[in-house]
Amino acid sequence: MRILFSGTPAYGHLLPLLPLERAAREAGHTTAFLTHESLGDSVAPAPVDPAGASLEETLGEFHRRTGANAAEDMSPATAGEFFGGTRVDLGADEALAAAREFGPDLVIAETADFLGPLAASHLGVPWASHGVGIALEAPLAEAMRAAAATRAAARGIEPAPPFATVDPWPDCLQRAGWEAPADRIAVRPEAHEPGTGTTWEAPAFPGREHFPRVLVTLGTIVDDSRALTEIVTSLAALDVNVVAVLPPSAADDTLPVSGPGVHVTGFVPMRLLLQGVDAVVCSGGAGTVLSVLGAGLPLVIWPLGLDKPLNAERCAALGAAEVIGGAGEAGKAVIRVLDEPSYRAAARSAAADIGAMTPAADVLRLLAARLG
Repeated sequence: MRILFSGTPAYGHLLPLLPLERAAREAGHTTAFLTHESLGDSVAPAPVDPAGASLEETLGEFHRRTGANAAEDMSPATAGEFFGGTRVDLGADEALAAAREFGPDLVIAETADFLGPLAASHLGVPWASHGVGIALEAPLAEAMRAAAATRAAARGIEPAPPFATVDPWPDCLQRAGWEAPADRIAVRPEAHEPGTGTTWEAPAFPGREHFPRVLVTLGTIVDDSRALTEIVTSLAALDVNVVAVLPPSAADDTLPVSGPGVHVTGFVPMRLLLQGVDAVVCSGGAGTVLSVLGAGLPLVIWPLGLDKPLNAERCAALGAAEVIGGAGEAGKAVIRVLDEPSYRAAARSAAADIGAMTPAADVLRLLAARLG
């Protein structure tokens, strides 16, 4: 088959698709990504069929149109118009042309992407939705679909529904009262793997090897060196070793805090970062939460907008995380999750649930079987 993967040009939207893309490529299928070319290195070796504006350009255009900041506002009105409206306006023509040239037999689009479904509907090929985090609440999902449907209608295209929903969010982290949709296929989430040629050597911390190792990351979107510095400062005086990760947008690999137990690095695939780690301080992004719990590690979460407060609440409800209200609280919270065995026990229980989810290669076979 020729399978076109489609997603918003952001790490948190594209990286969750990589396990299924890799499984498809290894099974002999031809794959490509429909997204902005700036994310080409992140999805390699799969090629990118460029379509639409970059995330920064789309945020800027949305702000010009509405005055709102879609990077901080997850209200239905804002998210609906950003994902289903502005992004489609800026990328529909390129997406339709690129998809037509690729000639997919199947399109797999992440939840907030509407360029892939638009192209699939236009070409008359089936498409599947692929989650990137906790299921969207109905008003939010409907606002996005309605905005995208308006754009499709303007081009004479009738939006087709997905034939399957691929979901990497484990049942144990779903909202209370959540019910799985009938077309759901649960796929096991995987921490981001290093690409060919990617190397990173974990810091040694000479003379401090016996101390616990704490990973600090605010994810790939939040670029707030002051907040990251405050977190690291709250940990630096403790008997822990700290690996602080800067976002891909950071100008350099430094922070104004140092010490024998502090190491600062740029973007590194999560699979490598988690090696030898005992606890993680993060902002609660979906990809980070799934990677950390998949490794059976406890968290300290300072939720910084969008879906992160809900992710933090669900992790705390499991007993696998401490939720803090500011950077300066990180140190005491880390001591609690390291000293109290229940946090690690809860994280390991979540890891068992995640490990029992369907591997990507089997999900691919299930999708093919549904196609007939």
